[in-house]
Amino acid sequence: MISINSQEIRYFYRNIIKTGNVYRVKHNNKDYGEFKKLSDALYERDALFFCNFDYDLLVECDLENKYEHMELPPFPEKRPKGRIKGMKVNKKEREGEILFDHKLRKFFIQRGEENIGYYDTMTEAYYYKKLLMDNDWDKSVLKTNITERLEVNIKIDINKKYKVRLNFCPKCKSRLDIHAVECPSCGINIKEYLYNN
Repeated sequence: MISINSQEIRYFYRNIIKTGNVYRVKHNNKDYGEFKKLSDALYERDALFFCNFDYDLLVECDLENKYEHMELPPFPEKRPKGRIKGMKVNKKEREGEILFDHKLRKFFIQRGEENIGYYDTMTEAYYYKKLLMDNDWDKSVLKTNITERLEVNIKIDINKKYKVRLNFCPKCKSRLDIHAVECPSCGINIKEYLYNN
């Protein structure tokens, strides 16, 4: 038999509680049935996990119970309180969070004890947080990806050329990719259509 430590046994039997001689499947303080055989409880728990604990999606199936002929580790008699190690990761440590500095009146990204950047808007802070997350929190990516800031209340200079990006096709109104030249739905050349109409 394979040696399994107590943490792994707890994880193997997660969402199953023994009450007297029966095994119950529990999730978010709700009972999802009781079973005399441990293998049946494990089978039902896996099926419920598959359908995200929604009984409406759960249907009877004729698949073989893989736990029926398996040599199961001994069920822990006492369940220690607290969460199973390694199950949940602290979201703030992994993703950081966006906070507001009231003295500077700017948004910043905080990850652990470190503060990264100061931004005028929360959208800008979120953009840079996402950029950092996509690049494994490598701060050198902030120097290479500097975006163009658009002023809202400025007068437009007719002699200056501005960058324009279309999100939707001007003809059929379907969504466009970032650097699309032709519309994927109607097939028109976007530049030609805009200059000719």
